[in-house]
Amino acid sequence: MSLEEWLRSGYLTEHQATVAEIQKLLGLVDRELSDAAVAGLSDDGRFMHAYDAAFQLCTIALHVSGYKVGKGKGHHAYAINSLEYALGRHQADNKNYLSTCSTKRNHSLYDRAGVVSAQDAQDLLDTARQLRVEVLSWLRTNHADLLPKGY
Repeated sequence: MSLEEWLRSGYLTEHQATVAEIQKLLGLVDRELSDAAVAGLSDDGRFMHAYDAAFQLCTIALHVSGYKVGKGKGHHAYAINSLEYALGRHQADNKNYLSTCSTKRNHSLYDRAGVVSAQDAQDLLDTARQLRVEVLSWLRTNHADLLPKGY
């Protein structure tokens, strides 16, 4: 599969990203990373915030690549799975890890408290922080025209 094939299949639509949009999404990423690091927050809460940061980073990569997920079509799964296509094959491990985290997030959000451990939350926070570095580097190298000032 590819992003173009997903577009033809109707899972994605074309999208023209703007600097203002990317700045807003990066603001969400930074807020979520900050919230995930708050002392005293539950492990589930820390995990949710770290997940949201990582999800927004995947969304940024997808939007900058010229696409967005259509309404009601598993937007989390498609955004996460697009990471490998947008940034490159070296993101396969992150894509797989974040897919697993998405399932864990859903259990924590909809099924019961205590689904994630402190280590789960910290691992996801570390991954999201590193993914932020990688997405910003990718933007600088490949899409500098969409990189907001200060990033």
